[in-house]
Amino acid sequence: MKQLFLVSFLLILLTSCNKDSKIIDTFGLMNEKLEESISLTMVKNGVFRGILERNVEKDSAKYKPIYLRLREAQKISDEFYYYLEAVKDSIYNGTLKPDEARNSYSKLANSKFLDSYFFDGNKITPQGNLFLTEINEYKTNFEKALGKGYGTVATMVTSRFRTKDLVDYSGNIIPWLNFKFESFPAMASIFNITQMQYDIRTIEQELIEAMNSGEFEKEFAMRNYVGIVRLDKSFYYPDEKITGRIVLGRYDDSAKPFDIVVNGSKMDNKYGTDGAVLLDFNAPLPGEHVLDGNFNVMYDGTPVTIPFNSTYKVISRKNVTEKVIYKTEYVEKPVYIDRPVQSKSTTTPKQPKSETVIADDAKTRKYYTSDRPESMEIEGLVNAEKGEVTMIKTTLRQAKVGAIRTKDNKRFAVTSFKVKVPGLLTVYVEGDGFTEEAIRTIDKAKQGQLITIFDIKAVDENGNRQGKVKEVKIDMK
Repeated sequence: MKQLFLVSFLLILLTSCNKDSKIIDTFGLMNEKLEESISLTMVKNGVFRGILERNVEKDSAKYKPIYLRLREAQKISDEFYYYLEAVKDSIYNGTLKPDEARNSYSKLANSKFLDSYFFDGNKITPQGNLFLTEINEYKTNFEKALGKGYGTVATMVTSRFRTKDLVDYSGNIIPWLNFKFESFPAMASIFNITQMQYDIRTIEQELIEAMNSGEFEKEFAMRNYVGIVRLDKSFYYPDEKITGRIVLGRYDDSAKPFDIVVNGSKMDNKYGTDGAVLLDFNAPLPGEHVLDGNFNVMYDGTPVTIPFNSTYKVISRKNVTEKVIYKTEYVEKPVYIDRPVQSKSTTTPKQPKSETVIADDAKTRKYYTSDRPESMEIEGLVNAEKGEVTMIKTTLRQAKVGAIRTKDNKRFAVTSFKVKVPGLLTVYVEGDGFTEEAIRTIDKAKQGQLITIFDIKAVDENGNRQGKVKEVKIDMK
């Protein structure tokens, strides 16, 4: 709070002292202190996150759902944090000369760069609108990642990242972006953005501490329950009363079943997957059959036996015709074949297999396609650049990966790609943006090293997978 009053006081002085160099220096020194506080907060967050990760190892059923929410929230925070860092880099580079150090605070007194970067006369530039969009998307996505029950953290996100219009001392309504950044010294604007970065890390800290303190424990105790319909019969006739029960069931993908028994037979633990038991067996003769048994899951360090009991029906498939659809990557039409279903009888080693029974009215129809079309070269893109690209780390963190067909400049969406830094393990990325893991790997790259973006998977507007996409190499500066 004291810091807020000090900033307000300095801003008033700026408007009355013609941007005195001492005031600019003060903003520079305050920015240094705030960046040091951010670094300390990030260290603390790492420690508290480690505590939560150890709790996940001790009690996965209780803590893993919480941890997954935290991981998604931190990913969103990192993306916004590094975007703000890129904006700060742009202000420094657009205001200082190449040979001037960033702590040359007196050189950061003018507002020319940001006034043209965010504003165009009375209009906001695309960069300015992007800045506002990034703030609002951070709030929306962060709250979405948390779901319900985050209380104080939600209030912090809303209050610290308001972008509504403001009122000046004369009662005039001014858009938030103009009120905060228009005509202010570059150093003051840099400090403002650093304050936003500090708020991001502080909100993270509040979230992790709340999760470690058990604030969400009650919420998660009930969140994973669902209603399971259990009817007294598996089929009914028209106008017959439908009777049964809807019981309370709980699902949890962090609980892995073991010691599985189905219909009296012990199953391999490989059928126990996250939150479920996989079933994989051949259907017996037609009729109604029982499916029962039990399995164990760990709860608070103790095995708990979960029983189950159900029935299923097998009906005869004689004379049933199925439609098989054959598709390939290079067809204009799918190939359809209508064929009868083959019925196989149970055999023993001493008995020969029974003959296939085919329906009398079985028919086959085939539709053939045109020849395979000519393939065309598709190149990968990083921030709309292809081939070998020179880029700084800050820009690469925020970059998007795309693909373009060189013949007609048609662009394609990217669904996944891989990142390779020399001397480090390859990182697989889903989507077209760099994940937290990829960014950590990129940050380890040394100046002059070539980072390779390869194995790029691209699809067209209909979701059809394209052919091979050429890699992109990034020359780190």
